[in-house]
Amino acid sequence: MYEREKKVAVITYQFSVVVKSMEKGLKDQGYEVSLIQDDINAVKELLEDTDVFIIYLQDSILSDMEIVKRLFLICDTFHDNGRNPILIGNYNTQASFYGMVPALKSLVWMNRPVDMSMLMIEIEKEAKTVTTERGKRHILIIDDDPLYAKMVSEWIAYFYQTEIVSDGMMGISWLAKNKTDLILLDYEMPVVDGPKVLEMLRMHPDTSSIPVMFLTGIGTRESIARVMDLKPQGYILKSTNRDQLLKTLKDFFDKQQLKNR
Repeated sequence: MYEREKKVAVITYQFSVVVKSMEKGLKDQGYEVSLIQDDINAVKELLEDTDVFIIYLQDSILSDMEIVKRLFLICDTFHDNGRNPILIGNYNTQASFYGMVPALKSLVWMNRPVDMSMLMIEIEKEAKTVTTERGKRHILIIDDDPLYAKMVSEWIAYFYQTEIVSDGMMGISWLAKNKTDLILLDYEMPVVDGPKVLEMLRMHPDTSSIPVMFLTGIGTRESIARVMDLKPQGYILKSTNRDQLLKTLKDFFDKQQLKNR
């Protein structure tokens, strides 16, 4: 039925008979299923290889603020990684959950008792979305000009996944928890400028090999020479239009792919 078994993780707060029955039903339909408790570290470990997450919301969660706090953290983790778990809960407590954890409102909610055929439709939808996104290269934009960074992100969003941070140290912090295929780095920024950020990236083993292209608003021969002396993978003038930018990025990734063959 599938090219491979899709990996589904069910986050639960109690390993009940109903949860175990759902696990069996999913396995019978060809899914590889992991049952985990509301453990943020377990969620993070599964993010890379799991196609779809399901959060099974028992009503008892609402009376335990510690569990609600952990649910907040789990939702933040999913949001930061562009993932949309499927919720399964009681129709009568749906509004209460939305009130306590507003982030749940943007997710698919399925009422208990769950209709397995409908659940599988939602799983396939989410798995398809994740597969599509995984096929895109990721680009981190580090620029203190939010309007310019947003414009660049919108220009390339159809072809690439993007993330924007507004200064160098935020970029370093983001890279401590996430991966990217290319950094578009503003050359001139207050406090920590582009060259200093590049130096910091090259000093750390986890980030030393990430390709970097400088974004620069100055196109004189002398300024370009200074940029290239730092040995980035290239530079992009801020006067570059959308078509030129997309061509530059495509040429870069095409050359990188040929090198890796």
